[in-house]
Amino acid sequence: MLFGIDSVNNFQTIISNAEKKLKEASIENAKKEIEWFLQKTFNFSFIEIKLDSNLKLSNEQTNCFNDFINRRINGEPFQYILKEGSFYGYDFIVNQHTLIPRPESETIISIAKKNGHHYNALDIGTGSAALAITLSLEKIISNIDAMDISEEALKIAKKNIERHNAQNINLMKRDVFKNNFKKKYDLIVCNPPYISKQEYMNLEQHIKCYEPKIALTDNGDGLSFYRFFAKNLMDFLSPTGRMILEIGQNKTKPIIENLFQKNQFNFKWHKDLNGDYRIIELYR
Repeated sequence: MLFGIDSVNNFQTIISNAEKKLKEASIENAKKEIEWFLQKTFNFSFIEIKLDSNLKLSNEQTNCFNDFINRRINGEPFQYILKEGSFYGYDFIVNQHTLIPRPESETIISIAKKNGHHYNALDIGTGSAALAITLSLEKIISNIDAMDISEEALKIAKKNIERHNAQNINLMKRDVFKNNFKKKYDLIVCNPPYISKQEYMNLEQHIKCYEPKIALTDNGDGLSFYRFFAKNLMDFLSPTGRMILEIGQNKTKPIIENLFQKNQFNFKWHKDLNGDYRIIELYR
């Protein structure tokens, strides 16, 4: 046990000791993570955590807190422990069958919003459905088909749709490479598995051990989805439609650009908040 109420009576000391242990494990945002955990799990207010000198943890809460600290020290992502991740100001249920929503992908929403309202939309590889639901909540689309190959991911997507009371999202279990598209879409969004098999082997352990491999790598060179879209996108993108597609590293930019150039697509590149080329926007 890391901490016990009998031996550590001062609540601030508990936080301080826990923060020290997390920092020793190279977790930079240790103090904030502890505060978020206490707020989310025990419903403590920020003011209570900071100022209430009488605040204590029960034995059950202490055990829960110790478990959180140990899991973080062992590399389990914060969002999976809380079973929740934030995206574009909204909270989404996540687990090890879904990727953790990342701020870089919020650029997709910002681009879609600038392009105005879209009637029919498609989200390929929806995972937790963070993109699809956000597009709905932000009133960027009227209807959206959200596709994923993973049955377990779609179960989480369904829970998130219910949580946010989104009425216009149709979940579909589909393999995009084998799907026979029967309609065309005004907007298509996708954050594909763009990590190559070789790069996947060198990923940090906290990613490889916890996040779903199928959503990270195509088990090839990381370009299979881009090749498929370059060849087949015209079959399911409307004549005036747009596809907003995420890429991995800047070094793949010229390769992906060449794929779409050869297939006579118009495109724009967009940088994320870190200044990296993250999104290619495709249109006819």
